[in-house]
Amino acid sequence: MNDETEKALQALTDLGQMQEQSKHSYELENDDWWESLTEKEREDAFYAVCKRIHKSELVDHGTFRWALYDVFGFSPGMYGRGMDCGFMAIHNAIFDGEELQRMSSVERLEVIDKNGRTYVNYLQDSEGARFSLQDNNKTLKIFIDEYTNLEKYY
Repeated sequence: MNDETEKALQALTDLGQMQEQSKHSYELENDDWWESLTEKEREDAFYAVCKRIHKSELVDHGTFRWALYDVFGFSPGMYGRGMDCGFMAIHNAIFDGEELQRMSSVERLEVIDKNGRTYVNYLQDSEGARFSLQDNNKTLKIFIDEYTNLEKYY
């Protein structure tokens, strides 16, 4: 490695460390701010944020950017903070959860591989599909059975 490459790599390392320190400092400041609020102010902040998450995620089914820019009204500079605070993970979990919930009402199950459709099953009105990850999330099992106890599906 030449001298310029080493300097550039060191500068990137230093920048990463500065960003982590800045994030940590912001987390502490934000926690202090939260603790300084009255209970009513915390309730109002919680309500305002949850209302906007509900609109962006469950009503509008928008993207991460839609939520930040159009629903919350933030500038693009909030993108990184939205990731840092875990909002992108929340956004993705809500999307995945809704998708899984919709899967529970399928009427046809198809398995398609390089040879085309290798398995097709039309579910009867009394049947439902359940999904289970097993073997350290390496195996997806799909169970088709009679609705004997609806609670197991929800």
